[in-house]
Amino acid sequence: MFRSALTWLRYIKSCHLEPVTASPARTISTATQALRTPSPSSPTRINVFNLSKVPRYDFSKPSGVMKSYTLNFPSSSPLVSLSFDGDSRIFVLTMLGKETPDNRLTHTFIAQGLLPALKHVEQQWNNMLSSGESDQGAALISTGGTDASAKIFSNGLDFEKAVADPRFFDTHLNALYEKLLTFPIPTIAAVNGHAFAAGFGLACTHDYRIMNAKRGYMCMNEIDFGAPLPHGLQQALASKISDQKTMRKIVLEGHRFSAKEALDAGFVDGLSESPQDTLDKAIDLAQKLKAKAKMNAWGCNKEVIYAQAIKITRTKHDDATNALYAPRAKM
Repeated sequence: MFRSALTWLRYIKSCHLEPVTASPARTISTATQALRTPSPSSPTRINVFNLSKVPRYDFSKPSGVMKSYTLNFPSSSPLVSLSFDGDSRIFVLTMLGKETPDNRLTHTFIAQGLLPALKHVEQQWNNMLSSGESDQGAALISTGGTDASAKIFSNGLDFEKAVADPRFFDTHLNALYEKLLTFPIPTIAAVNGHAFAAGFGLACTHDYRIMNAKRGYMCMNEIDFGAPLPHGLQQALASKISDQKTMRKIVLEGHRFSAKEALDAGFVDGLSESPQDTLDKAIDLAQKLKAKAKMNAWGCNKEVIYAQAIKITRTKHDDATNALYAPRAKM
């Protein structure tokens, strides 16, 4: 694969690999349990439009202990809550259902909630790398909530708002998908309930999915209301679903996959018994995976295996909105 040592060194440089400083073995404290029951309150808040104000911790201390915190995005009228446990190095992003109760992927939700939260996590990971504190790795979990009433992970787009903006897919939805497809640490979707259409795509842009077996379906229902599938959304699915019979069942038949069916089809990695259990199992998986990111090759390798999907999400599709809206306009 590499014809010379120089080629190999250039590859390493392109991946931004950082030397890892040895540090004393650490045990995971009970603070991790706080992630399993996220609090709606936010003790620490920042202005998400000025990420320079994000606290950068002094990772050079011998103890290597990081402070746990919770942030809201945006800081006023929050759409997303982000919790970080300093002992386990696990981030939990909770979609709060404030703008829409079913976490629809609107302009505002993406631009002021999801993307700023993801950029914050990415910045903190870069801080760990530059400070030689990446030895434990890190991971990100996304959830639609842990309350028993949390029935929906994400119900897709707000259709009318999406088609009103001819650049929505390029500037918002595809940007969100690309960010997750290239994210430098393991990502797990804790699918607590229904994941429909673009919400299904959101789950698929995570590296792994744990799904509540007691409530919820995964479905691409555009076919049922006459909407062509946007390029970026199709690639979000294709990044995790290679079997063409399964893709046909999803896209052309609009089949509603139960958690068990999704597991059997291979695009869900584990089942759970409740929204809380979904997060618990996602945390367990994150604990197993997070150290794989410590040398900072996780994101580089994702850019290889998801190359086609990333290429499409980075390509401008000026016709995407018109194509999506056209069938309805003729009705």
